Amino acid sequence: MDLGIRDRVALITGGARSLGRADALVLAAEGCRVAILDLNEEGAEETAKEITTGGGAARGYGCDIREAAAVADIVGRIERDLGSVDLCVDNAGFIYTVAQLKDMRDDDWALNLAVNLTGTYNVTKAVFSGMRERRWGRVICMASIAGLMGGFGQTAYATTKMGVIGFTRSVALEGARYGVTANAIAPGIIGPNASLSPMYERMVKRVALQVEGAPEDVADAIAFLCSARARYITGAVLTVTGGMDLFTF
Repeated sequence: MDLGIRDRVALITGGARSLGRADALVLAAEGCRVAILDLNEEGAEETAKEITTGGGAARGYGCDIREAAAVADIVGRIERDLGSVDLCVDNAGFIYTVAQLKDMRDDDWALNLAVNLTGTYNVTKAVFSGMRERRWGRVICMASIAGLMGGFGQTAYATTKMGVIGFTRSVALEGARYGVTANAIAPGIIGPNASLSPMYERMVKRVALQVEGAPEDVADAIAFLCSARARYITGAVLTVTGGMDLFTF
């Protein structure tokens, strides 16, 4: 099925590994020119090399999305290297700060907000005006099932992911009359990183399908929401959870 996004320029944050890398590879397979941003510049370049070796067009860039000036500089480079950004996939996120509220350090709270929420804001803002001017664009923000359900020991993370949902829906309203859609993806238990949790087996038992998801499950959903075929979908939150958000027993 042709998704109608060949030769579109896709910007993907956190594309050096895992979900972001899968997003980059899937969009490249659809014919997109892919800009991969990551704090790990070497990893971003490796993902880009994998795409170009396969005949695609991609560039990797090191970038701290917490810094608005750095993001603006990188977006300028992307426009010179690949063209104006049509698809923005705000994948980069931070989940390694896990603590109950009573034990939460203020610095860790601030770090979650800076990466997950402010970083998403910085990147989206840097490309959104151009999308509106060209009257076409796709914004995909990475939320989480934790943003919908909360999570024990995840007050900071869950709060940022619910914030991402509010941000996405507001962007959807601001872009709607200019041909720009914005949607959020809310993944559940996605491997291989999920298996690192000491609660892994317990979490998988809550999944209706009784199995973890793969990064490609999320990437395929993102590719569809980026596509021309998804033109009438905006402000949505698509759960990719295997039914983890259903009542199971």
